[in-house]
Amino acid sequence: MPRFRETVRTLLRERLLDAAYEAVADRGFDKLRMAHLAGAVGVSRQTLYSEFPSKEAVGEALFQRELERCLVGIQAGLDAHRDDLSAAVEAAVGFTLTLAGRNPLIRAMLTSTGEDGLLPYLTTRSAAAFATATAMADAYVAEAWPTVDPVARELAVDAAVRLTASHIVQATASPEESARRVADTVARVALSTGRERLPPGPVE
Repeated sequence: MPRFRETVRTLLRERLLDAAYEAVADRGFDKLRMAHLAGAVGVSRQTLYSEFPSKEAVGEALFQRELERCLVGIQAGLDAHRDDLSAAVEAAVGFTLTLAGRNPLIRAMLTSTGEDGLLPYLTTRSAAAFATATAMADAYVAEAWPTVDPVARELAVDAAVRLTASHIVQATASPEESARRVADTVARVALSTGRERLPPGPVE
């Protein structure tokens, strides 16, 4: 019975987040109302608040879910280039920037204003997102390219995550060009403690 209740709660949470995603994509986060969200799913406001105590909690959960989905795609890009660190980073960053450009939730984040919008989850309140992305990337690089110096790896992963986030918030070039620039920077950082320790793959 406890497992059944947990399954029901998980399904309810996903239904609420799906409805919130559609509402935010259609009208923006600032126009999202908890009462409307409860009505869209057919639950009471008490039930909604037991799952998400505030509108901000809904926004955080939405962003975290999109981040987790993005990380799956990032890993696929890395897996396709395990023999070339620079190409792997370029594929992963390119996927992320392209997805961000097409994702209605990310567009809503970038066009929102004020601390009550979603943009802070990419800027001032981005610590949790950075921690998740950095931990995933660091674990992957440590497993896929164990010869990369640990200090250089940590610096390179941090640079990759922060530069990618910066390009999402302020796109100054195409996803392909931005990905190439980030990959070049990350590869050079990885080289910082010894050229002989870098995995295969040319650095221009």
